[in-house]
Amino acid sequence: MRRTTFFSLLCLGLGLLASPLSLAQDEAPADAPISKKADKKKQPDSPVVKAVKKMKKVKGRLNTKADYYIYLFSASWCGPCCKEMPEIVEQHKKMKKDGRVDIILMGKDETPAGVKGFIKQFNMKFYAVMASDKDATKVPGFTNPSGIPFCIVVDRYGRVMAQSHPAGIIPNWEAYTIDKGVPEPPAETEK
Repeated sequence: MRRTTFFSLLCLGLGLLASPLSLAQDEAPADAPISKKADKKKQPDSPVVKAVKKMKKVKGRLNTKADYYIYLFSASWCGPCCKEMPEIVEQHKKMKKDGRVDIILMGKDETPAGVKGFIKQFNMKFYAVMASDKDATKVPGFTNPSGIPFCIVVDRYGRVMAQSHPAGIIPNWEAYTIDKGVPEPPAETEK
């Protein structure tokens, strides 16, 4: 009887000691719920986000998790820009709901105050920077256009998907962005 009790206690003791080790090494069961923290792992900022964040922000909040960005070159003094803006603002609301596309206003006004006034006039919810910022040329896919309004559509890595007048891009933003799928990281040779 003593041997059985000793052996039982020994097995029980070893089992208790081994349990935490085996649980720590095992993966969670397939049907176990994923924690919110694990589900919302912070992905690194894209090259576009990193470069745009180095520019002096005028106003707004940048969607850092977007797969595509539309650089919108526009200004308060530009008649065609003002004419296009109500439609762009409406389409941006749809983009925000989707979450995979965002507009970055590359303000062509002479001062940040001019850009802020333009934003207020049309109730824009875009992230806004000055197109004349010294760091603008470091933004992947950025090209300073000769005329405005103008759009450049890039994926999160800065690869240009399209560029044209907003009337040709903004109403069809899905075709230039989310319809293309999630962008793949560039191959080593592209970096």
